Amino acid sequence: MTVRIIPFNADLHESQFFEMNLEFLIWSHEQILNHHGVDMSEGSGDAREYVENMVREFVALKPPKGFVLVLEAEENLVGMALIKTIEEGIGEVKRMFIRTEHRGRGYGKELMQMLVTRAKELGYSNLRLETADFMPAALKIYRSAGFKERGAYLGGEIPDWYRPYCIFKEKDLLSEQA
Repeated sequence: MTVRIIPFNADLHESQFFEMNLEFLIWSHEQILNHHGVDMSEGSGDAREYVENMVREFVALKPPKGFVLVLEAEENLVGMALIKTIEEGIGEVKRMFIRTEHRGRGYGKELMQMLVTRAKELGYSNLRLETADFMPAALKIYRSAGFKERGAYLGGEIPDWYRPYCIFKEKDLLSEQA
């Protein structure tokens, strides 16, 4: 099976991208319930509507405001990641997600390397991200890519009540050689 990392193309990928974002949201809700006993479905509104709004924002990302990469296997999306500008020169890594059946093959590491490379090409000086404390594989990828822990930052989408379960990270792109 040929797997490749390619730029997002709305004409080809939008419906699959929506479904993968919905899958990510459902998966993360299950994980926080399992690990912390927090039921995010109570009072959180319609998941499909939330994802529609986020996907609309993500689909519109184009340099210099950000970009979306997808992991494609035989014309099916199996992974995704994006960078969204949150301040001049600072991007936030969002929706780093590999479908369960494709995990453990190094795709997350490759996707992260491609995000960092593309961010440098576009002139970002710094990347930030938030991840959950119950995502050890993601934490390993971020650590190996050189992300360091930091405090919470402005510009993210997470609500205040979710912050206790988050780990915030940052990578200085200027300190690395291109």
